Amino acid sequence: MKLIKQIKKCPLFEGFSDAEVNKMFDCLKARIVKYSRGQLVAKDNTEIKEICVLLEGNLVEFATRNNGKREVIRSLVDGEYFGLSQAFNPPNILGYSVVAALDSSVLYIAADSVNALCNKVCPHHVKLVGNVLRELSVRIAELENNNGYITIKGMRKKIAKLIYDKYLAQESLTVDLGMNRNEMARYLNVSRPSMSREMMRMRDNDGIFDFRKEIINIKSLEKLKKIAEEAE
Repeated sequence: MKLIKQIKKCPLFEGFSDAEVNKMFDCLKARIVKYSRGQLVAKDNTEIKEICVLLEGNLVEFATRNNGKREVIRSLVDGEYFGLSQAFNPPNILGYSVVAALDSSVLYIAADSVNALCNKVCPHHVKLVGNVLRELSVRIAELENNNGYITIKGMRKKIAKLIYDKYLAQESLTVDLGMNRNEMARYLNVSRPSMSREMMRMRDNDGIFDFRKEIINIKSLEKLKKIAEEAE
């Protein structure tokens, strides 16, 4: 029962009943692998043809720069996944590495068992395909919507521009970002730790805003606007 509960945390299985999760595994080429803390889960520039779902633990995605320095991309918690777009997109090359930050269990689902419906055309299989298409569409929309932020030079300017744009849209000094820190870092195409450090400097040193989870309280609209306008 615990396994089914963990699997249902993943958005790919949204709307599934416990019974449907059980039946789904009759259609899928799936396996579960356990990793110890510090163990490499996936290496960059290698082929991947499976969707990888974190069932329990903590995984960290990171890129290795030309100078050999590692830069964290995001941290995955229970129910989050990686490899979805690469698994369906030849040559299926992963552009980052993944390591277990804690003892972790990962569910691997072969992409070819998802897009090839079984002979019975099971309703739960059709539901899974629909969820996969939705998640891929979300990723595409994110890339289209945040293209302007990706091209901005400088962490501070990216953060200020995003918060100021939200302020303009919501017409309130209390801004709801609508995304957690991991999602925000991915949206801006920056590393989570570097982004968090800059946000703390903007809060503690410059008094531009306070923040708690997804809520930003703007303290100095004038300072925020000035930085945001420099990004344009």
